[in-house]
Amino acid sequence: MAKILLIILDGLGDRPAPGLEGKTPLEAAYTPNMDALAKVGINGLYSVFAPGVPVGSPIALHTMFNYPGEDYPDRGVLIAVSRGFETNYEDVVLAARFASVEPHNGQLKLRARFIKEAEEACCALASAIAYYEKDGLRFRYQYWGRGDGILYISGDASPDISDSDPLGLDLPVIKIQPMENAREKDKASRTAEALNSYLSWAYREMSRHPVAEQRAKDELYPINFLITKWSGRRTKLEPFKDKFGLMAVSMPAEEVVKGLAAEMGMAVLDTPNELEPEVDIKERLKRAEELFSQGYEFIHLHTKEPDATSHWCDPCKTKEVIEALDRGFGYYWEHLGRDEDLVTVLTSDHTTPSAWEGFSPGDFNDQHSGEPVPLTIKGRHVRRDDVSSSGERPCSRGGLGHVRGAELMEILLSLADRTNLLGMRPTPRIRPYRPKQVEPFVPTS
Repeated sequence: MAKILLIILDGLGDRPAPGLEGKTPLEAAYTPNMDALAKVGINGLYSVFAPGVPVGSPIALHTMFNYPGEDYPDRGVLIAVSRGFETNYEDVVLAARFASVEPHNGQLKLRARFIKEAEEACCALASAIAYYEKDGLRFRYQYWGRGDGILYISGDASPDISDSDPLGLDLPVIKIQPMENAREKDKASRTAEALNSYLSWAYREMSRHPVAEQRAKDELYPINFLITKWSGRRTKLEPFKDKFGLMAVSMPAEEVVKGLAAEMGMAVLDTPNELEPEVDIKERLKRAEELFSQGYEFIHLHTKEPDATSHWCDPCKTKEVIEALDRGFGYYWEHLGRDEDLVTVLTSDHTTPSAWEGFSPGDFNDQHSGEPVPLTIKGRHVRRDDVSSSGERPCSRGGLGHVRGAELMEILLSLADRTNLLGMRPTPRIRPYRPKQVEPFVPTS
């Protein structure tokens, strides 16, 4: 049975760019090593959730690995877990970061969403707003660093509430509201009201804190609000090994992916994230080679590029990053590409447009979009197609067609000779793979 190497180049999908003669950054980039994979593999497009629906990395992977949508814990929980914060299965957990706001027409307008270079000030403010109680709900803020932290709500709270973070400077700070589809509407309303009260109290406390006076003297932006998002509650996810019969390890490039992999029961290998793209992917491939020799059967290799660069709205720079990743991918052909017992997948988790209406090169844009991403699979059993280069449009002509959601894992199990014939029941629980162990029949006397 073959091993599986799943390479996720975060945000690799993109849109045609006028500055690249109507090509996407991937199509315009010089990528001989990725092209070589396309030539010997089978290609297609992949919508990890559904066509047209933009997603982030954690929910993309949660869907890709066929975990039920109702079990998705949301990013706040995953970030807390990845940071090693003590997180139970009862509290509501939110991502919460310091921001700078100013009153404007009776609202609060964001001046800055990220406060990253004021550790002393943030630590002092975090202590000042660490604990609060309202209507039987208890709030606890745990600071992490670089202006960022986690907010816990205990006391029978609901996670079904909206965000206060507008994800941009074009909207004011948003009032917390119960979600229309909240499972317990009264509880969600009480949680929303209490959180609005906490945020108002925290705003007042930070505005009159000595830190505010000092920053005003230094002519610096005030640090005076805590914007929240991604409310959720921790859930118990089925271990990946039980779900797919594979001993798995993840090499994530960001903490939220690390948290998800850990919750799925994968081994998690911390890798440095500050490396240049070429060196980064080369080092990850080198570690993958070592991990396969240690007995792992499934490796999830995840880079943060080109997503990180694409968010700054410069398609030419995204193209350069993709070319750097391709140079690093040369290590694959030198050390892993000749292994016939290896199924290799090169794809992405979502599309990150490097050009967006109203944004200029160098502007930061948080958004993703819903176009499908390129998908290439190499392995002993693939039906090679006629695609000869990587890219969104070349891959669209490949033999895989349009793959969606958990279909990808089914395809990989099949190509790795690990499937279980549909309808066969060797165990009480239906599994997509042939089990290595079963309960043997023992004749009764």
